[in-house]
Amino acid sequence: MKPFVCLALLCLPACIASGVKHLVVFGDSYSDTGNRQRLTNGPLWNEDLAVGWDASLNNFAFSGALCDNKLYSNVSSDTPPSIRDQIEMYYREQMNHDPLETVYAFWVGVSDIQKTIQDHDPKDQNPPDFTKVVDCISQQMRNIRKVFGANRMIVLSVPPLDLLPYFQDPDLKKQWGDASKSFNKLLEKDSILLNQHHSALELDIIHVHTLLRDIVQNPASFGFVNAKDSYWDACQGQCKDKMDSYVWWDKTQLTGGAHRAIANSILLSGSLEPSSFLDENVDVEALLAKKDSIYRSPIYKPKANTGLIEKVMKDIMKEQGDSTANKPVTDNKNEGEDGDEDEDQYDDGYSINHIYLFVIIIAFVCIGFVYFAKTKRTGNLSALSGIIGNRNQGRGRFIPLRNIETEA
Repeated sequence: MKPFVCLALLCLPACIASGVKHLVVFGDSYSDTGNRQRLTNGPLWNEDLAVGWDASLNNFAFSGALCDNKLYSNVSSDTPPSIRDQIEMYYREQMNHDPLETVYAFWVGVSDIQKTIQDHDPKDQNPPDFTKVVDCISQQMRNIRKVFGANRMIVLSVPPLDLLPYFQDPDLKKQWGDASKSFNKLLEKDSILLNQHHSALELDIIHVHTLLRDIVQNPASFGFVNAKDSYWDACQGQCKDKMDSYVWWDKTQLTGGAHRAIANSILLSGSLEPSSFLDENVDVEALLAKKDSIYRSPIYKPKANTGLIEKVMKDIMKEQGDSTANKPVTDNKNEGEDGDEDEDQYDDGYSINHIYLFVIIIAFVCIGFVYFAKTKRTGNLSALSGIIGNRNQGRGRFIPLRNIETEA
């Protein structure tokens, strides 16, 4: 097949992707809608987002989840299902979601940061290294892409941990603040590399860290009254202020108001769907309470992974005739993602310079198509931030990485 034909076909999913009909979530307490414990006063960000997109929600997040329990030697047997476990749980459900109509979301890292800090040798003058955790998250996204044919994903950065009411000690604030920044920097770098490697991939990172920091610095412009204290510590249920006017529900968790701010940051971006907004008149809680509501995720029982996803990955590679099929599916950043052949390279007599030329031509065509479509729909392709409490003020932080030109 000629290079320009192949490249055009690779570009098509990004240009003509169907609307979002299903949202599948993997994560920890910031996403757990009841699998282990629901730690907020109202709908979580993923429930708000499902309503905003009119999409079904299947949420496999468990409070306290790590990326992979095997990354740590001191993990107990009752540790909640990791992201790796959750993905196998989803696979066994055999939901057969159409990948063009499904967005896969990942939000994990806080428990991993805690474990990494605990395991860090106090005699080591270097800061804790979160590379193995971020590598794990990237690998889980590769697995989802390979096993389910998925190209539409979002990954959320960890919150600014130094701003959590739990960390009042100045030394702890600095340590945890530096840790969250370091973690998010690695996560963004890996996400950019994944987008650069796979032309069909639509992977966006939601900068929750920056959004919450902006809210804490200027809560009134986002419609919040208090962004410093946890509601239960400050009020004990006696305040006249609404709970959702606080950012923090308790010392570590977010209120329903903060969850909605995160969801609206995604909805307003107009990246995966036309730009929209959930205002106060949208009663998400009532929609969740309706019988057979598609926005209310089923409750999933915890199950440990059996290595099934890795086996499926190897079988797929063997079917593709990949010579690397017997290699581990981790640590493959230098070999091509997923251990498969680079999708964007072809060898049919054309020189590499011709290929680059065709890449550029098709990229411009695709970008032009997306630009035209989105400006027709929303009037502003660059609506990456926006309007959280007031639709004319404030600046949320949602950055669609596939629209950013960065160096590898």
